[in-house]
Amino acid sequence: MRYILFYFISILFVTPTFLSAELITKKLINQVELKYGAHSKNRFVAVRQKLILDLKDASTMKKLNVVNSWVNYIKYSSDKKVYGVSDYWATLYEFIGKGKGDCEDYTITKYYILKELGISPKRLKFTYVIYKSRSGKKISHMVLSYLKVPKPKKKSDILILDNNNRLVLPASKRKDLVKVVKMINGDTGAKSKKWKKLEQGMRRKKL
Repeated sequence: MRYILFYFISILFVTPTFLSAELITKKLINQVELKYGAHSKNRFVAVRQKLILDLKDASTMKKLNVVNSWVNYIKYSSDKKVYGVSDYWATLYEFIGKGKGDCEDYTITKYYILKELGISPKRLKFTYVIYKSRSGKKISHMVLSYLKVPKPKKKSDILILDNNNRLVLPASKRKDLVKVVKMINGDTGAKSKKWKKLEQGMRRKKL
């Protein structure tokens, strides 16, 4: 009886470190090495340790900045080159495993890592924008937005995590984002076919 009681107490007080690492398990890391090789394995080890575990007690701003900066080091490549189709939402596991992807893939990966770090999904929005490049060309683009307040009324209340910028800045300081087309979040709103497919892929840790 004493042993059983100790067992249940142990479950109740299981360490946060163990729980927070479940987005990327040791079993998954072994699977990554078999499929993609040592370099991909090292990326997953780094995400698990340097982002998920090391940042678990950090401030929200530090989480946003470090995750944005780290994920942005992954190489940009179009869906056409990586997957052979014009539009594809890759899972975090595919993106980090392959080590390349487009703006949606950066957004998805940052979203799931930050959610794992305890950031409320109600504050995180997939945001379709029109981005103006240095040459003046206007491009359809996706970024991750963090809402500093539940219902922001000012651009300064929205922080932008963007693969085109290593800094997390308020929307009011991102003059290159000339238009917000729409914000979505399937975790807290209607689920599109793409979101449902992404969720399925994330649940089964699709590599």
